[in-house]
Amino acid sequence: MTIEKLERVMWRIRKDYPNQHPSWNELDKAIMKEIGVDRRTQLTNRRALKKLEWIKPYGKKRFMLTDKDLTDN
Repeated sequence: MTIEKLERVMWRIRKDYPNQHPSWNELDKAIMKEIGVDRRTQLTNRRALKKLEWIKPYGKKRFMLTDKDLTDN
């Protein structure tokens, strides 16, 4: 897992679901397309995105994008 792969996942989420609060399933689909299909891969990348504060939970089934990935270098 690298930052470049996480950036590609965020790019795909922004492209496919603009101006929305995507669901966790939609995030998992983006991770599967960009990184891999194993369940552990999905969970570790989800955890990494939360740790970097690029996403935050928004209720139980959705999350919100924080735009921190766009501003941090």
